[in-house]
Amino acid sequence: MNRFTRLFFTNTFRSSWRTLVMLWKPMAGWTLTVYALFTAILAPVFIAMIHWGVFRGDRLPVGNDELIQWILTPGGFLYLFSILLITLTGVTIRYAGLFQIITDDLRRERVSVTTIAVHIAQRIHILIKLCAITIGLSITALTPFLVGIWIIYQRYLTEYDINYYLTITPPEWYSALIYSGILTLFWGIGLLILIGFSLPALPSYLDGRRSLKEALKESWSLPFNKMLVFIKSVSTAILFWIFIRLTVDATLLYGFSKFSHWLVETGESLRLIAASAGLYLILSFTISAIISFIGFSLISTIITKFYFIYIRGTYSVEAPGIIKLTQKTVKTLRKFSSPKYLAPALFIMVAGSISASVFMTYGPPTDHYNPEVIAHRAIAGGAPENSLAGLEESIAANADYAEIDVQLTSDGTAIVVHDADFMRVAGRTARIANTPYSDVQNIRLRTEKEFADSLLVVPTLREYMLQAKGRLGLMIELKYYGFREDLAEETIRHIRELEMENQVLLMSLSAEAVRQVRRIAPDIPVGYVSAVTAGDLSRVPMDFLAISQQSVTSQMVQNYTNRDQQVYAWTVNSAGNMVSMLEKRISGLITDEPELASAVIDEFLQLTGAERLLLRFGFLIIDPISEDDDLDSTF
Repeated sequence: MNRFTRLFFTNTFRSSWRTLVMLWKPMAGWTLTVYALFTAILAPVFIAMIHWGVFRGDRLPVGNDELIQWILTPGGFLYLFSILLITLTGVTIRYAGLFQIITDDLRRERVSVTTIAVHIAQRIHILIKLCAITIGLSITALTPFLVGIWIIYQRYLTEYDINYYLTITPPEWYSALIYSGILTLFWGIGLLILIGFSLPALPSYLDGRRSLKEALKESWSLPFNKMLVFIKSVSTAILFWIFIRLTVDATLLYGFSKFSHWLVETGESLRLIAASAGLYLILSFTISAIISFIGFSLISTIITKFYFIYIRGTYSVEAPGIIKLTQKTVKTLRKFSSPKYLAPALFIMVAGSISASVFMTYGPPTDHYNPEVIAHRAIAGGAPENSLAGLEESIAANADYAEIDVQLTSDGTAIVVHDADFMRVAGRTARIANTPYSDVQNIRLRTEKEFADSLLVVPTLREYMLQAKGRLGLMIELKYYGFREDLAEETIRHIRELEMENQVLLMSLSAEAVRQVRRIAPDIPVGYVSAVTAGDLSRVPMDFLAISQQSVTSQMVQNYTNRDQQVYAWTVNSAGNMVSMLEKRISGLITDEPELASAVIDEFLQLTGAERLLLRFGFLIIDPISEDDDLDSTF
C-alpha cells in the first residue's frame, strides 16, 4: 500500500492532506466567512452600483452587439475589470486566510478565524494590488491568442456568412478548426507553464519576505526537479478533485435514478416522489460544496507546504501513510456520527428537503396559460428555412406563428432570408445588400425533399405575407448587416397595405430598430431579440422579449410579465428543454420542431402541479424524453 501511494502521491501531497484533515474546522470557518462577505455584502452593493449607472454613464447596454461595443468603451472595460477584480480578490483572500492558518499551525501558534480576519484586513490593499496586476498580466497573455484567432477567422471564415460555415462545414471550416486547435494547444501549454512556475511566488509574497518581483524571480529560479515535485503534487490534487467529483455525482445520480424508478413503480404518492426530489437537490448541493471546499483547500495547502519545504526550508514535514490518514478520517467521521451531531444534521436535511419540495411543487395553476408555438425560420417538415414551402409546413404543423427574417436587396426590395449572402441556403456567393431583386428571382433554395418550384424561390416579404394572411401569424425579424432605416419603413408599409397589423409581430437584434418601429408604428407589437439579459432591458420600448433559452429564469419571466411584456425562448428543440421553459411560464417556444412543441404543450397543460414536478424530476434523474418518443404514452 505504501509503495502504491508513494508512486502516485508525493510527500508534499500526503503531508498537505494530513494538514487539511487536522485544520478543516478553521479552514471551513474562513471559507464561510469569505463566502458571506462576497456573496451577502459585496455582490449586492456591486449590482446596485451597476443599476445606479456608476459604470454606464448615461445608458446601459441591452445585449448582443451593443453589449460588446460597450465593453470596448472605457466604462465597459472598467465594469468588466471590476467584476474580474472582485472575483479574483475573493479567491485570493480565501487563499491568504488558508495560508495564514497553515502558517500559524506550523509555528505552533493559536489558529483563530478572528485573528486571521484582522491580519488579512491589514493587508487587503496588497491583495487587491496583486489581483489587479494579475488581471493586467492575464489580459496581456490573452492578447496574442485573441489576435491569432482573429487572423485565422479573417483568413478562412469571412468570405461568406458565418452560418454557412457552421452549417455546411466546408474545408475552410476544418482548416480554421485545426489551426485554432494548434494555437490553443501551444498557448494553453505556455499558460500552464507560466502559472505553474509562478504560483509558488504567491505564498512568498504573502509571507512578507519578498516583493512581488522578487518572489516571482525566486520562484522561476527554483531547480527543475523541485518544480517537478510541485507540478506533480498540484496536478495530482486537481485530478483527485475531478475524480472524486465525477464519482460522487455519478453515484448520486445513479442512486436517485434507481430510487425514483422504484417510487414510480411501487408508490402512489407523488408527494413522496417530490420529497425525494427535494432530498436529491439538498444532497447534491451539500456534497458539491464539501467537495469544492476540499479541493480548493487541498491545492492551497500544497502550495503553502511547498513554499515552506522547498523555498524557506524552515519546517520539517511528516508524510504519514494512507492507512494513518484513513484512521484519522474514520475517527473524525465516527465522532460526527454520534447522536449529538447526527440528529441536528438529519433534522436540517429533512427540513431542507421538505422546503425544497414545497418550493418545487408550488407554482401558479396552468389555467389560462396558453403558450404559443413559433416555427423558427419557418422550418417545419424538412422544408428550407424562410421558404414558402416552410410556411405551408408550419401551417400544417399547427404553429401559431412562423418566425422569418427580412432584409433589403440593393434596389430596396424586402426579401425573406436570414444570412448576409445566399451561400448556405442556395449555394450562391452573392451578398444580398449588393444584389438587385432581378437577380434574386433566379435563385432557388436548397432542399433534400420534393417541393414545387414555386415554393423554393427566395420570396419577397409581400409574397410571404399574402400567402400567410388569415392562415398563420408572422413574427418578422428585421435583419441588419449594417443599419438601414428603410428596412423597417418598407416592412411596415407592406403590413399597412395588406392590413395585417393584428397578424404580425416585429422584432430585431438592434435596439435602434426597435425604437424606430415604436416611433413610426406604435400600434404594431415590437420585440427585442437578445442572447443575454445583461443590462437594463426595460429601457428598450418593447412589447416582448425573444431571448436564448439558456438565459431564461423564472424570476426574469415574472418580472417582464408584471410589466405586460411577453417572453419568448429560442431555439427550443428538445422535449426536455420545452418542459423546462414551460415550467418557467414562457410566453412561447421558438422552435425548429413545431409539431413536437404543440404535443408537449398539449400534454403539459393537462398535468397537475405534482405531475409537473414528477415530469421535471424525470428529465433530471430518470429518462429524458427523446424527440421521437410517443408523447401521448410518455407524459
